[in-house]
Amino acid sequence: MHGLSIVNVPAVGSFGFGMACREATRHKRCRFAPGYTRPMCAMNAEKAEKLRLLPLVSSAVGVLTVVGNRLIDGANPALVASSSQSRADVATICIAAVLGLTGLQWLSLKPKTPQTVTLDGKDVTYIADGVKQAKEEIVRFWDAVREATQAEILVIFWKGKCVAHLGYSAVGVEPGTAMPGKLCQESQSANSPRSLANLVLFPGRFEFLEFLPSNTQCLHVQPLHPHGVVVLGAATQRNFTILDQAWISTWCDKLFVALDKTM
Repeated sequence: MHGLSIVNVPAVGSFGFGMACREATRHKRCRFAPGYTRPMCAMNAEKAEKLRLLPLVSSAVGVLTVVGNRLIDGANPALVASSSQSRADVATICIAAVLGLTGLQWLSLKPKTPQTVTLDGKDVTYIADGVKQAKEEIVRFWDAVREATQAEILVIFWKGKCVAHLGYSAVGVEPGTAMPGKLCQESQSANSPRSLANLVLFPGRFEFLEFLPSNTQCLHVQPLHPHGVVVLGAATQRNFTILDQAWISTWCDKLFVALDKTM
């Protein structure tokens, strides 16, 4: 991160953010506003549902073909081992049975759609006085990440202190008193992001629940190596995609420059 110059960071960030935000905004509008082309993910979901039915349809066609062929030809309905047609019919029925079982299995294995919960914390808008010069960059990042990823929590730690807490916090927690836990410190020192797609499954969630709502579903920890870390939270499991994480990383490069100039 130290190798990034102040001149290059906005250019890279603008490109990365522009692509991701346009894509995410387009998808968001497609869901609610009439007159737009449906997003590719929705069309792929419909195609997947149709493909699940393909083995069952193929199985039914195979059985009906065997029955129809015997009725039309007037062949003996009994299966005769010496008859080549009987052997072909048996093979066809066996294949149809396998396809039918496969189709039933495909229909039963439907992915569970993550549900959005209502966070039980309190609204908070906190930016420390010591980072007033970086306030504009922090607010711009918060507006962008809320619009593109539907994140509902932003916490920024810088040099061991909470310099920004926006969105929601745990009830009874004073804004600005949050402290980075072990996972945040490891992410910061290793300069490696951490994505907790389903927070309830991670034992390390308790260090975040000290200052975040207890029903936070998903977290993404992005380092500001070597001085800080950004924590993003959402009310939906698996909220941050690989594309989201890529442009969040680019935005955090810009945040690092702004905060480094301020403090």
